[in-house]
Amino acid sequence: MWLPPKRWSALLAASFSLWLLGQAPVGAAPLTAEVDRLYGATRIETAIMISQEGWSEAQTVLLARGDAFPDSLVSVPLSKRYDAPILLTGSKGLDQEVLVEIQRLKASHVILLGGAGVMGTPISEALETAGLTWERIGGADRYETAALVADHLGGNGQVVLTSGENFPDALAIGPYAGITETPILLTKAQELPTITRHRLEGFGAYQLNEEAEAVTRTIVVGGEGVIAPTIVEGLTGMTRLSGKDRYATAAQAFLFTQEEFGTDPADASGEQRAFLVTGENFPDALVTGALAVKQNAHLFMSSHAGLPAITYSAMGNATENQLLVTMIGGEVILSDRVRGIVAGTLQPPYLLAGLTVVVDPGHGGKDVGAVGPSGSYEKNSTLPVGLNLTNLLRQAGAKVVMTRTGDVPPSGSSYVELKDLQTRVKIANQIRADVYVSIHNDAFSNPEAGGVTTYISAGNPRGEEGRKLATAVQQEVIKQVELQDRKVKTANFYVIKNTTMPAILVELGFISNPLEEKLIISPEFQQKAALGIYRGILIYRGY
Repeated sequence: MWLPPKRWSALLAASFSLWLLGQAPVGAAPLTAEVDRLYGATRIETAIMISQEGWSEAQTVLLARGDAFPDSLVSVPLSKRYDAPILLTGSKGLDQEVLVEIQRLKASHVILLGGAGVMGTPISEALETAGLTWERIGGADRYETAALVADHLGGNGQVVLTSGENFPDALAIGPYAGITETPILLTKAQELPTITRHRLEGFGAYQLNEEAEAVTRTIVVGGEGVIAPTIVEGLTGMTRLSGKDRYATAAQAFLFTQEEFGTDPADASGEQRAFLVTGENFPDALVTGALAVKQNAHLFMSSHAGLPAITYSAMGNATENQLLVTMIGGEVILSDRVRGIVAGTLQPPYLLAGLTVVVDPGHGGKDVGAVGPSGSYEKNSTLPVGLNLTNLLRQAGAKVVMTRTGDVPPSGSSYVELKDLQTRVKIANQIRADVYVSIHNDAFSNPEAGGVTTYISAGNPRGEEGRKLATAVQQEVIKQVELQDRKVKTANFYVIKNTTMPAILVELGFISNPLEEKLIISPEFQQKAALGIYRGILIYRGY
């Protein structure tokens, strides 16, 4: 009997259990994809644009209804078999713009997906008038149509079984089925249609006795609420891919495909293409699935309002190379918030859920800190970095407490150094923070001294965790601000020695260096420094 690889089983189990907790799985890299959009004014126009994106010409075209999903759900493997784009048309006839696209492709043959009641005589007559040959793959219902498509494909040692009562699961497994040209059969939730059972039997998907060797691998897509256990009894070599909702199931399908074919099918430039489609309607996912297969690209699903946590995780695990994401649809389909999360300009509210961070901008009030050659105060550069960092952390779902949000030290206006330091430590220890970050600028008598240093204390009880945090933050800050890397160092600064959680003190450049001072006081540098600290915290947390 065929069994799923242990590594894949463990990965899916970890991903799903963490998703239930509202967190992206550990190991998902923060998204910073390059993002563009591809769409037309209508779903029919969008399908045409996708055809133009992937095919300069094609001998065969698949034609489906743009307003009804049942007969086209299983068509991505057929697209792969014939190297054919999937175009959409209306119910009353062949749209003229679709005919123009067929002619651009220099196609000679069109396959109509659906019976005469779905793809009627006006469509076939228009094709004949244009000098095109056509054939119909369509049965009495969606289940028979799926069986007829399976007949065209033939057996390949495996078969997919998914719901015919809704579209998301069939479209989620479409890329895998397309790559492998695996037939997709459809079922009802509580009843296996006779035609589907006959095809499963024909593919050898039922084990006739317990000792017989399984001859077919059966991939069931959808949970038990979508496909009841009684439906799958007796299926051989069965693997069920399912999640709590359509996005979790789609992520499972992606992880399954990734495990089967490798994690990083990037092109020669080291870039990995991916498409992001709505999970709230079918046309975009259907036609894009065919393009994803042709271009060796990943396919992900999102809601309109925000990128689901499980999708974020899957995209973060997709590649070690630069991810190039094309969103299918305008802002009405996939919001600009989704685009921002994918591009990394917005942080989703689930990355750091449950984490409490104390952000401590150094100095304040009468304590101005170090003074730069132009007269700038350290206290005025650490605060903007702290505010920017707090904004990023809160976007990602962390609870953040700042020791100061203005030009007043945490101990109040009557400044005493020891009292001020004790107050900062007390704030962090009392709330039992998970992470403490103290933000400073360095200074030295030699004006040429420069660079970034992150300090930890040997006296901190969480010293080893602090070193991991410091290493990640130092690495990411250097990437952002591009100053000299002065490495992670040890020092017994009061605030990082006496706090009880992993604690770091980051010296963001030398304010005593005239060149670095100009950077330190600039909003651009302050934003980059905050982003570096934020990404370091993400890496420390396992992302």
